Amino acid sequence: MFDQISTTDILILLAILFFLYLMMYPQFQLRAARRKRLSKIREMEEKWGTKVMTMIHRKEAISMLGLPVYQYIDVEDAEEVLRGIREAKDKPIDLILHTPGGQLHASMQIARALKNHNAKTRVFVPHYSMSGGTIIALAAGEIIMDKDASLGPIDPQVGDFLRGVFPAPSWIHVARKKGLEADDTTLVISDLSEKALNFTRELANELLDDKFEDKEKQKQVVEKLTGGEMVHAQLISAKDAKALGLPVSTELPPEIHEFMKCYRSVRPSVEYITQG
Repeated sequence: MFDQISTTDILILLAILFFLYLMMYPQFQLRAARRKRLSKIREMEEKWGTKVMTMIHRKEAISMLGLPVYQYIDVEDAEEVLRGIREAKDKPIDLILHTPGGQLHASMQIARALKNHNAKTRVFVPHYSMSGGTIIALAAGEIIMDKDASLGPIDPQVGDFLRGVFPAPSWIHVARKKGLEADDTTLVISDLSEKALNFTRELANELLDDKFEDKEKQKQVVEKLTGGEMVHAQLISAKDAKALGLPVSTELPPEIHEFMKCYRSVRPSVEYITQG
């Protein structure tokens, strides 16, 4: 029987086994990593007496065929977070955020649901929560950041495939500067940018309404975050956020950084020996 097995058959069998390994091993890794994360979430919930939720967007080494997956806030995230908030009922919510941002409407849905929750809400930012992530953070009763963590501006980004995407205030500035000499597309995008900017300002005021007694100060903060004074990628440190008057603390629990270790980087270019 074995005499009838050719070298070609063996090579085909090995190729099939190798392909199955490529398909299945990353999935086993994902399941093991998820079990570890859920275990740490349960530990935090038991210690703090809260509903702990996470929204972590990063390129992970563990993925289908080992290829990195680029993540951002989208409607699926909104669905899951809203479901989690409903399940929390009257329980306080702790949300761990690590995101470069994403879709405005999804960020807005999450932010409003978090703000409308009828118990205490906290957002933890271990590294960064930019753009749409900052919108969500503004909705929380308390923002707890690592002293070196960052938030970001929330000025809407507008554009098209050919011209590129740029901050709404920049489109408005260019259209006003050129006046009637601006082409039709620039004028249209400028009009859309003005609408998007007004909408974002209204949203920011809605989220910050109960955090500032001085409404003039609130107006200044909203303008700082939305008005294009900063480039969209500019970092707002914990110190900067405090200076703006946002409810920021830097007393980040050590459990948060321990939890973030459960995510493996795609390209571990930084190496060091961990103490302890």
